[in-house]
Amino acid sequence: MIHMRKVSLFSVQSKQNTGRDPSCQLLLQEHLTGRTLRGRKLVDQFASGQRYVLITDDDNPFEEVLHIYLLDLELNVLDELDLCQPYTPGVYQLHRHDDRKISFRFFDDGLWSLQIREEPRTSPLNYSRFPTRRPLKLWGQQYLELNRSESSAA
Repeated sequence: MIHMRKVSLFSVQSKQNTGRDPSCQLLLQEHLTGRTLRGRKLVDQFASGQRYVLITDDDNPFEEVLHIYLLDLELNVLDELDLCQPYTPGVYQLHRHDDRKISFRFFDDGLWSLQIREEPRTSPLNYSRFPTRRPLKLWGQQYLELNRSESSAA
C-alpha cells in the first residue's frame, strides 16, 4: 500500500509572464529544476509512493482556479488538472489527508476529494467533467481523480 504524506521539499519562484496565464519555476530544496508550472504560489505538496502531488494557485484574492499536478521522481508531469469555475472565488484549505486521498475546500460549496490511481485510466481527448479541466491530448492517461465529497460538514 502506498502512503501519502505531506512534505516540504518544493517551492516555486514566480516567472515574468508575458501571457495571460501566470506561471512559476519549480524548485526542489531551493534548487531550480527546469520545470515550469501554472500558477504563482505553491499551496500544498504531498509524496505518494514514488510520485509527488503539487497544488498551485494564481495567488489572487478572487481566485477562480486551482492547479493540481502529479509528478514522478524525475519531476516529469504524469497528470495535471485544474479545478475552476469562472466568477467563483475560492481559497484552498486542506481539510485532511490519509494514505489514499486528500480532502480540501476550495469553493464555498463543500469538500473535494483527490485520489491517485496506481494505474492510469485512459480517456479520449483527456476529457474531464466540469468544473475540472485537463490539457487536450488524443489519449489522456489520468492518474488523478477529483470528486466532490458527499459530506460538506467540517
